[in-house]
Amino acid sequence: MLVLPGLAARWPWRRVLGAAAVTAAAWSLALAAVDGARGFADIGQAYGRHVGLVDDHGGPAAFLRTYVEHQDAVPVHLQAHPPGLVLTLWLSARAGLSGSWWETALAMAGVAAAAVAALVIARDVVSERFAHRAAAFVALAPAAVWHTNADVVFGGLALGGVALVVVATGRAGRSRWVPAGAGGALFGLALLFSYGAALLAVPIAAVALWRRRADVLTVAAGAGAVVVALPLLWGFWWLDGLAATRVRYYAGVGAERPYEYFLLANLAVFALAVGPAAAAGLARLRDRRSWLVVGSGLAAVLLADLSGLSLAETERIWQPFMPLVLLAGGALAPSRRWLAAQVAVAVVLQAVLRSPW
Repeated sequence: MLVLPGLAARWPWRRVLGAAAVTAAAWSLALAAVDGARGFADIGQAYGRHVGLVDDHGGPAAFLRTYVEHQDAVPVHLQAHPPGLVLTLWLSARAGLSGSWWETALAMAGVAAAAVAALVIARDVVSERFAHRAAAFVALAPAAVWHTNADVVFGGLALGGVALVVVATGRAGRSRWVPAGAGGALFGLALLFSYGAALLAVPIAAVALWRRRADVLTVAAGAGAVVVALPLLWGFWWLDGLAATRVRYYAGVGAERPYEYFLLANLAVFALAVGPAAAAGLARLRDRRSWLVVGSGLAAVLLADLSGLSLAETERIWQPFMPLVLLAGGALAPSRRWLAAQVAVAVVLQAVLRSPW
């Protein structure tokens, strides 16, 4: 692992992407394996064991139609998220795909997709050299301690959409419309899995406006809106779900967690999750384009923090934002020392912490 910065600096681009995806997933699996079967149980506990609710409500259409009005009668993770993941698990179970192995596969797909998407964004906006340097830090983050929860799935979907739209903003002519529409649609799909993913519209808007590509932004937003509105055919409206989630949150744990304390504690936990290399990289960022990418990731984090809907649990809730901030490692020269620090923090966190996800 410690040779990755040097290798990533020399390897061709596609090999770097492949290595980052494989390394990110393997590192996540290795850390989870320390806890045995419990290390792979989070998605099953939070979502998988509740797929029977879909049939209890009369099938997917009825489940969607009554999802908002039954928020007080569903488990806490379903109260806090749109119905996308539980419906996905219900559909996959019908196809014979279920259990912790399948849920872990979904999580690792999200981890790999998020790493690749972040590097694609870095290459397109900053430079290929910067992306090469950032690759090892994106793949081997301390945040991998929590990489078997559902939020990495949400992050993979959302960042994939962000990357496609960003690529579209850098193209001319008709070639930009396909990635713009596909990226917007994928981002819209991510919103049906997570309300918080909406904050990743910040880097999309930042890059599109910087490049003066309002047309790309319009196409992407239109495609995303179509996907988000599609469940209205079965009675679910995203904004109603978000409003109901806010009510349930402050009727439960949100009322018990002091806003002022977690306003700072959230950021402290986030700093641990991204590790010391991210902090060192932020101190060395000089290029305005790199700040456009990393800074927009930080802006999403700050908005999430100020919203008051992220009081604690941010080591998993903010997983979708972390890859963009981890790109700050691209400001560091290829260094085993900083990568060793990242790995050491992850090992210590895995050894001393006991969390339910």
